[in-house]
Amino acid sequence: MIQRRTEKSEIGILRNPTTVKQLANEIKIACDAYISKKISEKDARELIYHYSIHHGNKLFDCYGNFKPTIRDRLGIKRCGLLGHLLRGVQISMF
Repeated sequence: MIQRRTEKSEIGILRNPTTVKQLANEIKIACDAYISKKISEKDARELIYHYSIHHGNKLFDCYGNFKPTIRDRLGIKRCGLLGHLLRGVQISMF
């Protein structure tokens, strides 16, 4: 069984969202694409790392937890997947 690999640009994932709501929407798209096997785990992890490093102030609160807007918009299962993909990443303080 040969599976066609989909590029991230075909899915339409924005790497630099400007608001927290846009970030939550882009993470939702990435998680759904990973679950439906449109992107690989490596690509999903790379994108989530990018968001955590460059947009950490939109993703995390001051205690290192996900912001309430992110939690509410993603849901429990996607937050669990996001936590799994972020396992081993140290969050920058600045």
